[in-house]
Parts: sequence; structure tokens; C-alpha cells
Amino acid sequence: MTNITLEPNGKPLGPKVLGLDLGQEVPEADFAEVQRLYEEYGVIVIPGQDISPQDLIRFSKRFSELVRFPMVQFNLPEEPDILVVSNVIEDGKPIGVGDAGRCWHTDMWYTDNPPRGSLLHAREVPVKDGRALGDTMFASTAHAYDTLPTDLKKLVNGRSATFSHDFHAEWRAAKAAEQADDKSAARKTRSATSIPDIKHHLVKTHPVTGRDCLYVSEGAIVGVDGMEHAEAMALVDELLAHVTREEAVYRHNWKVGDLVMWDNYSCLHCAIADFPSSMRRRMYRTTIR
Repeated sequence: MTNITLEPNGKPLGPKVLGLDLGQEVPEADFAEVQRLYEEYGVIVIPGQDISPQDLIRFSKRFSELVRFPMVQFNLPEEPDILVVSNVIEDGKPIGVGDAGRCWHTDMWYTDNPPRGSLLHAREVPVKDGRALGDTMFASTAHAYDTLPTDLKKLVNGRSATFSHDFHAEWRAAKAAEQADDKSAARKTRSATSIPDIKHHLVKTHPVTGRDCLYVSEGAIVGVDGMEHAEAMALVDELLAHVTREEAVYRHNWKVGDLVMWDNYSCLHCAIADFPSSMRRRMYRTTIR
């Protein structure tokens, strides 16, 4: 018997899970249902959570051990397993990562074994004219694979792609430089962030659910095995366009207290930077192995 109810949204991911108080120990039956829904949808929303950092840690650890963000200056000092995602400046220094995830991506694709997923809890949300800004969009890579045309499935199954952290850093800097009219920014980034390229299969089987999922990230792939560069990039663009079709994307409009869980195998996400730096935004994130 569980106290949980589900509020669907008409999308393949991102339903609201109601009936939970994460400030208390979640009963086993309720937690089992949360796990099941997380596995089924890849993204779930648990709204209205007035919880402490310690509550967030306790709930997160019930899923698995936690992965600590390597840039330690952005981890919460009293709970370093929590990454602060924020544009807030205190004593002249940023308290968190201010520009995280502003493209379609899956977290830590530049590692051999990316973590399972993350939990993000909203502490401060920018609001203008009564509407919260800084939405996050989610797209299901499991649903994308399921709905991929047969010829594309045959093309991508068993095929690996080369992901480049250096290229991605340069790509992001070039986009920022276009907006800032500062073309030198793109050239500065590559030498400062050298991480070896890595290969991932374009289709990964989820280690828990067994579902096949597309594995792509915007601005990260520089080649596909057995394909000429132009052909490979056209394929990647086609896959990204398929994953992020409007009818398959859930756009989360944040409220203080929202907790959103996502799965790095079965979804992509993208943060919307539609608010000025003068408007405060602060989120706490944990990442599960």
C-alpha cells in the first residue's frame, strides 16, 4: 500500500509524484514506488519539498552511493556531496556553477562510466511578472529509440561515436562569443580544459531497465565509426532533432521546493538561460552512481 499518486503531463517523461514528504523518512512501499516510476519515466517531479541539505542527502543515498562534483569550490561546504547550481555571487565569488547545461546533453558523457542520474532541488527561483524563469527541458532518449524509424535503428545499432570534451568546450565558448561579440573566448577554452576524447555507443542498453536508449549530446560528438565526417554529423543532427521533438519534450517550470530526478541514460536535458544575472537562482544537486 502506498500514499503516492501520479499526475501525468501527456509527455513520455516528467510526471508529478504526489504524496511524499522528503523531510521525513520515506516508507519502504512509497520509496519502492518512487524507484519504479523513476525507472519507467526517466524523469519525475516531486513538488513542494521544504527540505534541508541533509534531507536531500538522505533521500538520494537510498538510490545508491553519491558521486561528488570534481570542482570542489562549487560543492556545498557543509555537505560536499551537494553541488550548488547558482548565479549568486557572495564576497566577490560565485557560490555555484552559474551556466550549467545550456544545451541538450547527458551529464558527464566525457567519462567511461557516467553516473546514473541526478536530483535537483530548487531553493531560489527567478520570477518576472508572476512567472518563474530558468526552465529546464527534458527529452526521453528511450522514447526516441522506440520511435526511431527502422532504417535509422539499423544504422545506429552497434555503432560507436567519438565524444570530445575539448571540442565541446570550444563549441560552447564559440556560442558564448557570438553572443558577446568576443571571438577570442573560444580560442582560450581549449587549452585550459584538455580531457581525452572518449567513445560511446550511439545506442546504450539501460543497466537497470534493459531499455535501449539513444546516447547523444549536443556539440559533443566529433565522429561516428565507419562514416565520413559530414555524413556522421548529419546523422547526429538527425538523432538530436528526433530526440528533442516538441511533442516529446517536457519543459519544467520551476517552483521553490520542486525536486526533479532525471536519468542520464534515458533522457537529455537542457537549461534555459532566460533571466539576467541580477535575478537570483539557487539549486542543490546530488548525483547518484
